[in-house]
Amino acid sequence: MPTFTADQLRHVGQAIFEAVDTPRDVAQQVANSLVTNNLMGHDSHGVIRIPSYLRKISEGQIVPQADPQVVRETPTTALLDGHWAFGQVVAARGMEIAMAKAREQNIAAVGMFHCPHIGRVGEYSAMAAQQGMIGIAVCNSGPPGGIVAPFGGRRRFFSTNPLALAVPAAEHPPLLADFATSVVAEGKVRVARNRGKQIPEGWIVDSEGNASTDPHDLYRGGALLPFGAHKGYGLALFIDVLGGILTGTGCTAMPDYDGGNGTFMVAIDIQSFHPLAEFKASVDQLFAAVKEVPLAPGVEEILVPGEIEYRTQAQREQEGIFVEEVTWSQIIEAVQGLGLEVESLLQAKEPVGQLVGGAHGR
Repeated sequence: MPTFTADQLRHVGQAIFEAVDTPRDVAQQVANSLVTNNLMGHDSHGVIRIPSYLRKISEGQIVPQADPQVVRETPTTALLDGHWAFGQVVAARGMEIAMAKAREQNIAAVGMFHCPHIGRVGEYSAMAAQQGMIGIAVCNSGPPGGIVAPFGGRRRFFSTNPLALAVPAAEHPPLLADFATSVVAEGKVRVARNRGKQIPEGWIVDSEGNASTDPHDLYRGGALLPFGAHKGYGLALFIDVLGGILTGTGCTAMPDYDGGNGTFMVAIDIQSFHPLAEFKASVDQLFAAVKEVPLAPGVEEILVPGEIEYRTQAQREQEGIFVEEVTWSQIIEAVQGLGLEVESLLQAKEPVGQLVGGAHGR
């Protein structure tokens, strides 16, 4: 598989988006977001998304020049119309608003509608942790008709409806729990398909409701399964309500649901409850204590949620990012179709700005 530096992939992504009339700062933000996901090991939400984003732009499902606007507001809440701007732009704006309000009012919540795919939900809860706050983010998500079967069902109904929580620490990286309410994110099945690999049993069922390890079966009418059986199913229902119905986006049960990401975020200012330094020190103490629990057979270490991602990021920043041949071929095809030169983009020397509030910020 080809290996690239993060900056090489940022240059390619930014150039592609600029070539389809995306403002430079927006193109840089989206490219940074995707590549940061690759760095953190979430290849399902990385540059593999570029071809689908281009398709959505051509179909009018993403409007690169759009500017999200607040349409309803109180001192502690806001409702944001994304106007189909890139989901990364809408979601980051939403968390910025939530954090600003939480600074004034201690806690705040922001809902978003008319919002395309926002990428990795943990990116936005982490923004709050980097500012000394607790961040919570959920979204229900396309495609219309869903891709996840409810507990006990054999047909797709829900979207993956992810949830992310972030908590700052003192010396330890923040806690970052970020997961779909399905067994895995759909993009992980897509990565396996693109790499020509089978998937573990228990991830999906085929169109007849039979267990399958063939990733192609998901795209032939199959369905993802909820994690933890009834537990993931219950959370998926709740997130359809919170992210979908409450924000006015809608959900898969509604015939006029347009498939956007109904997104809901909460920012909690820790200092309104507890001195921040003491809170962070206590979180470090909690992490240290849980790591001292005796290990189960075959386990080398107890990890705090998010720890794998931070370690993967450090490793990939040094060793580079692997991109499977199928995905890279699709990106090359997109680059060439836009009249760009792949090699010149890979050889560009100008540094590309990092995503605001990188993963290690506290």
